[in-house]
Amino acid sequence: MTEEELIEEGFERIDILIEESGDKTDYHYYIFSFGNDFNLYSSENTDSPGNKWRVTFDEFSDNITDIEDIQVLIALFKKWKVI
Repeated sequence: MTEEELIEEGFERIDILIEESGDKTDYHYYIFSFGNDFNLYSSENTDSPGNKWRVTFDEFSDNITDIEDIQVLIALFKKWKVI
């Protein structure tokens, strides 16, 4: 999935500055929050070559790489009124 698709789905960009991370460069990632207990996290821009982003979530170690899967997951949580 692309960065643009994450934005279109309502993911919030989180910027991390060099001063905060101690890394050699600033970076960013995206988060989609279902509330206090559950979040979707994207890969970092420095770990997303070719604008191919991945998403994972709490308690799930595999990466989701298809935007359609993310759309279904968000729709289910909206249906279940988790969001």
